[in-house]
Amino acid sequence: TSNKNGGAEGLKSIDFEEVKATYGYKCSMCHGREGVSVIRNAPDLVYNQQNIEERMEIISNGLNTMPPQKDVLEIEMIRGLAMYIDSLAN
Repeated sequence: TSNKNGGAEGLKSIDFEEVKATYGYKCSMCHGREGVSVIRNAPDLVYNQQNIEERMEIISNGLNTMPPQKDVLEIEMIRGLAMYIDSLAN
């Protein structure tokens, strides 16, 4: 079963390499491969101070010019992307 509406589920069947690949083709065109913005309106993710739930909310519902992903990505992938952002700060 898929849950695209959010929830507290952990990273179930999504592995890190799949999350990284998804970031590469869904996010990096604006936020850059290393989390440093490549367009004016996209924030640098290396300086992100939001918690996982806040990031999931933005990824799911979009913000400003960022389109919502809740109808495109499974909740596990959204959570994985929210967690992946932490690795960009290192």
